Parts: sequence; C-alpha cells; structure tokens
Amino acid sequence: MYTIFKKGDELTMLDLELLEELVTFKKYGTLSATAEHLMITQPSVTRGMKRLEQELGVTLFDRTVNRITLNETGKLAAEEAEKLLQAENDFTEKVLNFSRTQNYINIGTTLPGPLVITDQYKDRFKEKTNINHQLILENNVISYLRNYKERLIFTTEDIETDDIESMYLGQEKLSIRIDKFNPLSQKKSVTFKDLAGLSFLVVQSIGPWKKVIENNIPNAKFLYQDDLAALDELTHYSNFPVFRSNLTIKSTYKERDDDDRILVPIEDENNFLDIYGSYLQSQRRIVQPYLKQYIKIMEE
Repeated sequence: MYTIFKKGDELTMLDLELLEELVTFKKYGTLSATAEHLMITQPSVTRGMKRLEQELGVTLFDRTVNRITLNETGKLAAEEAEKLLQAENDFTEKVLNFSRTQNYINIGTTLPGPLVITDQYKDRFKEKTNINHQLILENNVISYLRNYKERLIFTTEDIETDDIESMYLGQEKLSIRIDKFNPLSQKKSVTFKDLAGLSFLVVQSIGPWKKVIENNIPNAKFLYQDDLAALDELTHYSNFPVFRSNLTIKSTYKERDDDDRILVPIEDENNFLDIYGSYLQSQRRIVQPYLKQYIKIMEE
C-alpha cells in the first residue's frame, strides 16, 4: 500500500510498509528485532530503510560499523509515520464500517437493560438492526459513532457535540427479587440501605449499575457471574436476592423468575439511570423514527 507526499514540487508515492518498518525500528531499536517482529529478514529491513531515505531525500539514521540509530530527523519521521499509519487504518475502518451500516441500524450500548427491548420487540420495528451485545465503555462512544462502528448507542449521558446528539428515552430503575421468607419481601418497597449486609447474585456485565449498587448498598456482597446460564442455575437453587429492572422484566424469558422470590421495588433517590439514544446528526433521519417507537415500548 502507498500514500502520497509532496517532495519539492512533485507528488511522490510512499510505501506504507516502509513506514511500518520505521515505526517498528523506533519501538524495538535494532534491525534484528525489527525484522523478527515483522517476520521478514534483517537484510530486507536494511534495504527498506535505505530506500525510505532515498525516497524522502533525507538521512534518517546515524550509522557506525556495529550500530544503527535514528537521528533527530529519523525520530521525527517515525513519529509522523505512526500518525500516518493510524490515519490510514482509521480511514479504512471508517469506510468499511459505513458500508456495513447502510442497510441496518447497528446498535451498541453502555449498559445491558436497553437491549432487552431491541431483542424482545424487534418485530415491532420497521428498521433492520444488528445488535452488539458487548458493552461499550462510555469514553469510547464518540469514536464508535464517528467511525461508524455503530449507528446508535444507548448511553447514560446526554452527548451534544458539533456532529453527535442524543434523544432522551426514559429511566431504568432497579427492583429486587427476594426470598418470600425474608421480611423485606413483605414491604411495598425498600431503599438501598434496607438491603445492607445482604449477598446478591449479579451478572458481571451491568455497566454503570455496578457503581450504583456498590456505592449505595452498605456492607453488601456481590457474587458476580460471567455466565448467564450459571447465574440462572445459582438463582434457581439458592435464596440469594437478584436484581431486575423496569427494562429487564420486559423480557419474554420468564422461566428464570419461576421461583419463591417476590419482586419488590427499590424506592431510592440514587436508584435510576437516565437512558439516551446517541447518534450522529447525519443519521437523524434514520435513527429517530426507531427511537420514537422505542420510547413507546418503554412506556407500555
């Protein structure tokens, strides 16, 4: 692959593989280590670096009988080459992602609850969707949208930039499913403090809810499970309380709740997460009709 740069008054094609060799040399410091990392021969690296110097018309290395090192120009060239290689990679990824999203709304999320509606009620939406169930970190949302990895991402933050906007969808709130013999099961509602000292079964990937429950339920123990099937099995054969939310109880998979637990709402000032649908402004015409239908389902 090649990139174009200006040399004098002429435009010249520059081999990106040579730039990769330069960046790798800067990282590992020797020709042999560079060759080993790139899985090519050392003479090939030597020829490549000489060729790069010729194409740029500058000297990049200080050479002695037993050693070759980057000079100041070489160090600058390696830094700029790294930026150029990243830009080329971003360009390719962005184009491929954009092409992939043309016939679908690719959906991601920073917390699991909103995906219950996308999964369970997909027949209610006109739009075709691809759903990414791997949670996205909040600080990756903007880059994922700008690089077209996702067209729509459910977030707990209202994102407003020059090119991204968010639509408020509603709130997610937790309830607790607790053994019917526990005195708390007879209450109309509980607070987080009422749950102090209890041990809970919790799925590992709950996003920002993890901080909410850990920060607000005093002296509690959380038995996190990566495997949802294992969590269901433990839930069925134990009396540990488990959480549900106003979104997750919309799931059509009711078998896991066929036990002796009672669903008790948690009424607490810290028991909520605002849910937004975030997307590029350029995608508004496609995404907003989906989100308007989504809100109707949330409110049912």
